[in-house]
Amino acid sequence: MIFDINTATGHWPFRRVPNQTIPLLRCLLAERGIGGAAVANTHALFYKNCQDANLELAEAIADDAEFFTGVATLNPLYAAWERDLVTCTEELGLKALRLVPRYHDYGLDAPEAKAILAAATDLNLPVFIPARVVDVRQRHWMDTEQQVSVEEIGRFSLGVPGSRIVITESTVSVPELVNDDGTLKYPGLYFEISRMPSAYGQTIAGLLDAVGADRFLFGSGAPFKEILPSLLKLDTIDCAEDTRRRIAHENARTLLETNTCS
Repeated sequence: MIFDINTATGHWPFRRVPNQTIPLLRCLLAERGIGGAAVANTHALFYKNCQDANLELAEAIADDAEFFTGVATLNPLYAAWERDLVTCTEELGLKALRLVPRYHDYGLDAPEAKAILAAATDLNLPVFIPARVVDVRQRHWMDTEQQVSVEEIGRFSLGVPGSRIVITESTVSVPELVNDDGTLKYPGLYFEISRMPSAYGQTIAGLLDAVGADRFLFGSGAPFKEILPSLLKLDTIDCAEDTRRRIAHENARTLLETNTCS
C-alpha cells in the first residue's frame, strides 16, 4: 500500500513527457504497486488563469476519485483566487493547494502569498510547494532557472501558525531543519523523498531520527521522473516497518484527511 504525494498530469511545453494523461498515469503508478496518488495539473504553471487548469483536473479525475486526490494550483497575484479557492474545495473536491512562486513570478515574502497560505490554513488544506519542477541544469531557455529554498519556504511557514507545507522535489539536511537544542526550526514543514540522497537509506534514516517520521512522505515525481528510485529509497530506509508504512501512505492519509489507499 503506497500513496504517491507527488505526481502530475498535463502537457509540459518544453519536452515530451510520456504518461501525462490520467489513464496512462494511473496505469504507470499501478504497475509499480502504487495504490493512490495526489495529482496536480501542469497546465496551471502556464495558464493566465490557473482555475481553468483546476477545472480540467477535476474533470479528468472524476472517474478515478478512489485513486487520485486532486491538488489545486492557484496564483495569489490573480484577483479571483479567493473565490477560486472556495470553488476548488467546495465544488471540485480538491484536497490540497499548490503554490509555484517561481512560475507565477512572486516571492513567498509577498503579502499576497501570506494571504493565500492563511486562507488555505483556515480551510485545513495542506499547501504543496515544489523546490523545482524539473532539473534546471537541463532546462529549456524559456523555462525558469530559479529554485525555492527550504529556508525560504520555512520562513514562509512561520508567518502563518498552523500552516502545513509539503516541500516537493527538494533535498534537505538535518542542520537546515533542527536547532542546536534539537527543536525543529520549521514545525509546519513536510517532505517527500524523491530527490533526497540516500546511501542505502542512511541519509533519510538520519532525517527521520532528527525530524520525526511523520514529516516524510513517499513521492516519485511521475511522470517527469522514473518511479523506481523512490521505491528503492523506501525499501532501503533503515527503519522499523511501522515507520516505513507511515512514509508509504499513512502520513499522506493524515495530511490529506482522506482514505489514500482504500
